[in-house]
Amino acid sequence: MRLLTTVVLFFAIGLTAVDRLPAQHMPKEEYYRYVPLEVPRLIRQTPASERLQLFGDPSDPGFRDQDPMDGIDDRRFQILQRLAVRFAPLMVLNTTSVPMAIGAFAESEPTFPLYVDTWNTAAPGGVLVNEESIDFKKVATDPCQPLERMAGNSRKADCRLLELLDEFDPEQPSSAFERTAARESEQELFKVMYFDFPGYDPASWKREYQTLMSRRLPGKYHDFLRTYVHPFIIETRGVDGPLYELVLQYWFFYPTNDGGNNHEGDWEHINVVITPLSAVTRALTAGELARVLEGDQLNASRSDDPLVIRRIEHYFHSKVMTLDFSAPNVYASRDEWERQVNVRVQERESENWFWKMIRWRAYEDKDETRINTHPIVHIGADNKGTDQVLSMPGGTNRDSHGSFPFAGLYKDVGPAGAAENVSTFFDHQKFLAETPERQVELLSEFKRGSVVSLADVRHVEIVPDWERVIELVKTDVQARAEWSWLVLPLRFGYPAVESPFAGVVAHAETGNLSVVGPAFNSGWNRAGVTDQYAAYDPHKVPRLLPLGWVDNFQNSWGFLNLTLPTLAFLPPVDVLWRVVALPLRIPLGRQDPTFYPQDNIPFRFLGFTGGVSWMEIPADYTDLLINSAQFNEIVARLLVYTLANGSENTVAVGGGGFAEDATVPFYQSSFFVGSRFASQTMLRHSRTDIGATVEFSDIPDPFVINGELNFWELAGSLRYSLAKGGLQPYGKAGYGWSWYRIENVATNGELLETPNSVWVRKPSIIPLENLLPNTWHIGAGVEFIVIKTYGTPPGGIDFSVRGEWTLYTNNLGLDATDLPLETLLLLGYSAEDVPQDRWITRSEWKLGATLSF
Repeated sequence: MRLLTTVVLFFAIGLTAVDRLPAQHMPKEEYYRYVPLEVPRLIRQTPASERLQLFGDPSDPGFRDQDPMDGIDDRRFQILQRLAVRFAPLMVLNTTSVPMAIGAFAESEPTFPLYVDTWNTAAPGGVLVNEESIDFKKVATDPCQPLERMAGNSRKADCRLLELLDEFDPEQPSSAFERTAARESEQELFKVMYFDFPGYDPASWKREYQTLMSRRLPGKYHDFLRTYVHPFIIETRGVDGPLYELVLQYWFFYPTNDGGNNHEGDWEHINVVITPLSAVTRALTAGELARVLEGDQLNASRSDDPLVIRRIEHYFHSKVMTLDFSAPNVYASRDEWERQVNVRVQERESENWFWKMIRWRAYEDKDETRINTHPIVHIGADNKGTDQVLSMPGGTNRDSHGSFPFAGLYKDVGPAGAAENVSTFFDHQKFLAETPERQVELLSEFKRGSVVSLADVRHVEIVPDWERVIELVKTDVQARAEWSWLVLPLRFGYPAVESPFAGVVAHAETGNLSVVGPAFNSGWNRAGVTDQYAAYDPHKVPRLLPLGWVDNFQNSWGFLNLTLPTLAFLPPVDVLWRVVALPLRIPLGRQDPTFYPQDNIPFRFLGFTGGVSWMEIPADYTDLLINSAQFNEIVARLLVYTLANGSENTVAVGGGGFAEDATVPFYQSSFFVGSRFASQTMLRHSRTDIGATVEFSDIPDPFVINGELNFWELAGSLRYSLAKGGLQPYGKAGYGWSWYRIENVATNGELLETPNSVWVRKPSIIPLENLLPNTWHIGAGVEFIVIKTYGTPPGGIDFSVRGEWTLYTNNLGLDATDLPLETLLLLGYSAEDVPQDRWITRSEWKLGATLSF
């Protein structure tokens, strides 16, 4: 008992020690080769924000910037804060992580260092010449004094921070690396600055940000919930002069990213364009915008013209998807909205689905009596990429933090064009109909499938343009502690972590680097498409239609995705899963849609082919006449025939097998994956004459054995088209199941008492046998697409014709182990003529027509 207690105690101490070990980061010498050797650039405020004094006019005698000190007039701050809360999103969790406050990490720890690594980039491979850290928690409590600053006291945190602010000043940097285009020959100093957050890889992040038993966000992080809201104004040209839009840019910080690529720290965002209801279909004049910024529409007395959402721009990875509430106008009456919908031309497949969803999102109740001002943002997505097969089972790659608008499978959004799946559906109207007490309960779950709200002043932080604080951070220690992160080109997280496929190009962003701050992001102060974010205007197609190989992957399976999820992609299992099992799959879960990018949608998904095949039947199949069910009777009749018509010197001197080639119909289903690949399942059945003759030395008429070859074939092929146009040459290869028997066997025209042989290789489940393929094939063909359209039926029907040649090989499957074949030798057969198991090769030609959609 004492030994057991000692072992348990030792094990517990060991676990505690492991839990307290410092994060095992990638060595600095290794992270260096990933980091781009350039300093990111801040993005300036928009001319309209500056000209219209979005954050207040500092020259105005009434301007006050005291509570908080952020470069914003205090009264304007209150209005912007109220706007930010009014339009704050509801975040639907496809993960356990939520947007967090950077400062909360500092407050929860005794120190919060900013690490500064200085590298000599002129040395081969880079040399780390200095490592230092600045404790941000000491900046405000121990300010740098003027004499210390003059003396160059770099040991004090605030003094060193001031040096960095001078070094990376956006207008007049003191750093030679920033200031000059020329480079030194022997020493070129380059700084990498970063905050470090708990964990260092997906496993440690999961331990930190997910409880083991409940799989929820640990309670200590619940109060970290935060969004950083950056307002800005964009200008458009109107007929009578400039017009404006007010954009609330909600930035979300996540300390980790475990998706198709892994990196520490992640900044994501959405844009919410707001407007008075009366002006929702157009941009605002300067006077109208000024009234919004004065807070007129926030007053209860202006409920006749409330502020509403005009447009939401959802950014995820390198894409942006726009939901337009103004065209068609979701705030118009139902009849008027339907009229606008009916006259609009749909440029995307099922585009009216998007219009209906936006209309639904615009209201808090099904009767459309209360306008909803809170965007619905789905965060976290299950990566559907080939990197899944490199992972251990257990669940990874589902904490990718794009800001998605709907549940569904988003094609071509992840690394290397991978898809990402959002499976958490949220009915906001049902949620808002709950009692306040029940809403609080639902908002407090912090688990996958739940929702959190940012519509609270505690969860909203207004972020000005960096131009509004750049001088403050140099002159006021409190502002410096609060806003240095906005203006310094630092990274939010350890610079690099291990990630699949990272590092293919040295000193380049390949998905494993921590991110710089929002003001350095190309989306800062910009709406819609930017140089970093391409438009994502997807087609919507039903999930039940065939998808790609990796789209079947499960994040909890890891390398086990090479089993059932892969088999479900291969023919003919795909037919069983997608078609036969369809009635069973539909009730088991939501069938969220698939979103295909505008320029990548396949024009067809599912096809059915019918045609004629001309199949060679080699005479080798006549060996099937020698089988356990019919051998003895055939031999007996052969002996009787010989004795009745020959002599004691009669011997077999010749003869051979014959088989009629088959001309039969075939039927094929095709699941098209992209524009080049297709998985095909073909079924064919033929009945052809087959037989053999035996000639004798002194008998004029041969002994004739004949019957019908009853031949079934189920073939699965993977096809690759060499071209994507109307004329598509292609190659194919695959496997299949061939099963057959000889029926109506007769000798010299007289049926055997057992006319039918047993089936050879007939697949069966009970008993479980012959389920592995026994036939292999390769082939080539040409398809000519006569009619090519896009969309779901009936508008998306396609028609094509094709010709194809295929070469098959299969094992005959003859089992003659229990047959007395020596009898044939006694009758004069040579050893090589005795029937035996063998591989048989045959070819076929096919002509077919395909109807697809």
